[in-house]
Order: sequence, then C-alpha cells, then structure tokens
Amino acid sequence: MKIVIILVLSFFSFTATATTVPSFEKQALIDLYHATNGDRWTESWDLTTPVENWKGVTIIDHRVVALQLTNNNLNGELPVSIGNLTHLKVLNLHNNTITGTLPATIGNLIQLKKLNVSLNTLEGNIPKEISNIESLEYLYVYSNDFTGFLPTKISLLPNLRRIRMYATGLKTDTKNTLAIIY
Repeated sequence: MKIVIILVLSFFSFTATATTVPSFEKQALIDLYHATNGDRWTESWDLTTPVENWKGVTIIDHRVVALQLTNNNLNGELPVSIGNLTHLKVLNLHNNTITGTLPATIGNLIQLKKLNVSLNTLEGNIPKEISNIESLEYLYVYSNDFTGFLPTKISLLPNLRRIRMYATGLKTDTKNTLAIIY
C-alpha cells in the first residue's frame, strides 16, 4: 500500500511541476513559434514537452523571464501576444528573418532590461509604447528597415544605457539628442 501511495504522490508532484508557466505565457510562446515558422527553426521546440525544455526559454518562479532565440531562423512576424510575456527581462531575437513591425504590445514588457531585434527585416516605426519600459537598459535595433523617428520619450527612460540603431532609416529628434546612441 505504501508503494501505491508513493507512486500516486509522485505522479501528482510531477504533474504539478510540469505546468510551470501560466497558460497565457505558454500561448504567447506558441503564437511566436507558429508566426515565425517554428517547425523550420534551427533549434525547433517540441510543443508536446514542458515549456522549460524549450531551447532559449528561461523560467524562474514559474514565469518566462528570458527568451533568447538568436541565429535560429525565425521567419515571420512577431505576434501581438508577445506582450503577454510581462515578466521578460531579456528578449533577444538577434539575427533572424523577422518581418513586419515591432508590435505596440512590446510596451507591456515593463520588466524588460534588454531588447535585441537587430539583424532582422523589421520595418515601420518603433512604437511609442516602448517608452513605457522604464527598466530598459539596452535597446538594439540596428540593421533593420525601420523608418521614422525614434520615440522622443525614450530619452527619458531612467535606466537606459545604450541604444544601437545604425543601418536603419531611424532618425532622432535633434531637440532630444541622445548621448547614449552608439
């Protein structure tokens, strides 16, 4: 009888740890996977396994805190649901083929410290909502097809240390020159 109880408890313990992130965060990752041809990524995810087994996803305290998918052949647009990963501290999508615009929901990532979407083919404006991310320290948007002006309020972000935006069509407002642009 003791063995049966231990097995039952072990099963429930495993089941409880297998679902480590909220369903809306898991769905945001699945949306990203499908929107960027995840089955063709260099290191694809097996969506039938727990999220903590997915390459490039870091989970702490049952929340997705880092998504690092550099050089991974992501091809497509970022889904709006990326803004549901509200505990992200690092979003690194460097050197892929991400197209379309940077969704305004990126401004929901209020704990983000590093955003790197460099070496992609993103276009349009950098959304003004990026100025909501007061924790942002590093913003790398270089080598994309962005146009327009860098949002002026970005220069007011208290923790911003570095912006890299060369090889884009972005302009800065000369009234708010940023000494942090490299």
